[in-house]
This record gives sequence, structure tokens and C-alpha cells, in this order.
Amino acid sequence: MNRLCLSANLRKTERLITRHYDAYLSEAGVTAVQLPILATIASAEEPTFRLLSNELGLDRSTLSRNLALLERVGFVDIGPSSGPKPGLISLTRKGRETLRRAHKLWNEAHSHLEQILSLTQIEDGLGFLKSLRRGAREVSDDSAAEVAH
Repeated sequence: MNRLCLSANLRKTERLITRHYDAYLSEAGVTAVQLPILATIASAEEPTFRLLSNELGLDRSTLSRNLALLERVGFVDIGPSSGPKPGLISLTRKGRETLRRAHKLWNEAHSHLEQILSLTQIEDGLGFLKSLRRGAREVSDDSAAEVAH
């Protein structure tokens, strides 16, 4: 099973790649899990929980825990909610500075991987992961439709 299981093999790979990026990003005080959250907030016109959840593929509870931590360390501000809608999320000055530093370190981590893997391997790997996500969404949607009937 371990040899054929996509889930087990993706998790093993994810842990190794995360440790690789974490080693570089630690100098900026951010992790490989936190960096895409900060980057998505910085690039979004109106960052909301829903937008971040969709863009990052995170469920709301996981996103809420991560945002609460980022708010505690002073990287993000979460605006007051207006009724049932949560407030807008923004980077603080400290968050923007951290993102800037982390981006340079991310480039170093990525360049190191590019020295080991060819550009074609990286592009093929990213293409495979995108296809896998698309297929997993379809299977998930089909399963949800079956349960609803």
C-alpha cells in the first residue's frame, strides 16, 4: 500500500519539502505553512476568510487557527466583523517586512531545489500536482453528490 498510495507518498514528500523551506524561512520568523497565507493576503484586493480558504485550499477551522497565530505574532490584523461576515484581513507593517524577508529566503530555498532538480522536472511536478488537485476535487464533488442522494 505505501508504495502505491498517493496520500501516503504525498504526505512523505510534503513533510520533506516543508522541512527544506522551513530551514530557510526560519531566519524570517515564518514557516512554509504561514508564508503562502501572508503572500495571499498581500496579493488579494479584499482578503477575506472565504477568499483565503478557497485560494489556499484550507478549511475554515485550519485557516482560523493559522490566522489567529499570525495575528498574535503581529503579522496580520483582522478587522471587525460586520454582522455574519468576518472582517477584512490585512498585513501589518511587521507582516509586510516579514513577507519581504521571507520572499528572499524562499527564493534561496527554491533555487537550491532547482540545482538538484531540472526546471522540466519542477514544471512537470507542479503540473502533476495541479492535475491531481483537479481530479481530487472531482472525486470529492462526486462523493458529496452520492451522499446527497
